[in-house]
Amino acid sequence: MLGGILSTAHTHAADLLSVVDAALAQNLSLSSAETGLDASQYEVDINRAKFLPTLGASANTRWNESKTRQEQGGDLANDYNDHGFNITLSQTLFDLGDWYSQRNANITLDIETLRTAQTRQRIILDTATTYFEYLKNSAQIRATQAEYDSSISRLTLINRNIELGNVAGTERYEVLAQKEQTANTLRTLKKEQRVILTELENIVQQAVVPDFDLQSSVQFSAISDQRQRSLNDILYQSGYDLLIAQQTVNQRRQTLKETGSTFVPSLKGSIGYTYNDTNESTATVYPDNGITEEAVYTLTLDIPIVDGGRDYYRYQQNKVSITQSEIDLQNSKSRSQQQFDAFIYDINDFSASLQSLTVIIQANYASYIGIQKAHKLGTRTITDLLSAESKLFSSIRDYENARYDYIITLVQLNELIGNLNKNTIGKIAEQMSPIGDKRADSPIPLHLLTQ
Repeated sequence: MLGGILSTAHTHAADLLSVVDAALAQNLSLSSAETGLDASQYEVDINRAKFLPTLGASANTRWNESKTRQEQGGDLANDYNDHGFNITLSQTLFDLGDWYSQRNANITLDIETLRTAQTRQRIILDTATTYFEYLKNSAQIRATQAEYDSSISRLTLINRNIELGNVAGTERYEVLAQKEQTANTLRTLKKEQRVILTELENIVQQAVVPDFDLQSSVQFSAISDQRQRSLNDILYQSGYDLLIAQQTVNQRRQTLKETGSTFVPSLKGSIGYTYNDTNESTATVYPDNGITEEAVYTLTLDIPIVDGGRDYYRYQQNKVSITQSEIDLQNSKSRSQQQFDAFIYDINDFSASLQSLTVIIQANYASYIGIQKAHKLGTRTITDLLSAESKLFSSIRDYENARYDYIITLVQLNELIGNLNKNTIGKIAEQMSPIGDKRADSPIPLHLLTQ
């Protein structure tokens, strides 16, 4: 039960789990998200530095030469040198803005962590859904190819019978029209297959060909009401869209507190030591020779008074931003619930459809075999036979579509509730087996005809 640069030089067949592993290891979007997460970690460290002391040092040296030309007496020369250094240690003792800024940086990191995990989920989602889209397309091609081969054989037989005079020439046109229509459908399906493969290669960043398919014994069960309630609870606990929206509300509230802290006084302290040495024996005027040492202790209380209303309006702006983020959160909840319900409806509908389509295939197959025999006896027309064959292959395609759409929707549901990971994919992969020679098997799901 189921509840970059492309390396195109080497293409290999792969099972679902190995393709997902390759995508997680090589996808560029995920690599970018993980790099962004590392950058956010540095932002936390930057804000943490505000709580640490600041130590600064400076050194200087100066040489002064001056000459005074006097109208009376000789010229005066005054040369001296002084040098020294300064060391200052400062520490913020109280600043609510720094504390709230640090809290804000931590929430930003939490959001980036959630977004990175969500990106990881979406890579798994894109890989798995594209994998099954390829399998669905292949099933359509097999059925359509069989229908096309049948139309060619029938056209050949009709042409021969017309030449022998056994049937009217008008029967050829209906057979020819169906053949060309089937050929056109087959050509379109093969084009779509190339597009799907290219998309899968872009996700995985290497050329792969899905070579594992769902086993015919897989049960596509409906999701019970109790299970629906359980999954709905998981949605509100771990759905990434909801978690990110909630953290965004928390971030906006923290930003409001940070803005409000601009109205609160702050206190800073510092200690400074200055050393200066002036020494030049030829100096005849200031400065005197000697050493000067100075220690300065500073305690600064900064009291904000008015800045033209800038901080006030920024505070009001952030209050509005909180309201906006709360609206976005409610919208996200409503949208997620709507998607959840739609996925449940689709999954249960696919489950019921597969039961109906099984009966339809069985009935269409029996009808086709009967009409085929009757046509050989001359009691049914070629139109009856073509219609019966078309209904049979159409029901087969509908059946295959429902099988793969069930799996694709199930994967989408797990992504929505935040439960899509390698374990989830592994459970699906356990019910898949190598395609191998199955490519040449009958496109008609014969296991249904024995039920």
